[in-house]
Amino acid sequence: MNWIDEGFLINKNRYSENSLIAEIYTKDRGKISGIIFGGTSKKIKNYLQIGNKLYVNYNSKSENRIGYFKIEIQKPLSPFYFDNIQKLSCISSAMNLVRLLTAESQINQNIYLLLENFYILLNELD
Repeated sequence: MNWIDEGFLINKNRYSENSLIAEIYTKDRGKISGIIFGGTSKKIKNYLQIGNKLYVNYNSKSENRIGYFKIEIQKPLSPFYFDNIQKLSCISSAMNLVRLLTAESQINQNIYLLLENFYILLNELD
């Protein structure tokens, strides 16, 4: 099972020495979990911030097994708010809500559009 999509990074956890298990909320696939090999390397870990928008290339042997992500940054969204603790807390809370309240591999484009609009609202607030 191979596909390409775009999505928001909603969670990441260390796995083995230099890999991560990440959850990404994608536009056409919903919430997907997978392994990012080398995710803790200096080259990749800088743009693996919660809330960033990523291009996702997913590979898996079957639907029942965890797959592997190859990712590229599409739009760094979180770093703009590193100096504003309130907005950063809002991003973290929104991504945790999406992670907790959505089911794995269930498509809901309304949630994806809400996440995109969420960042537009953050830009307008001062």
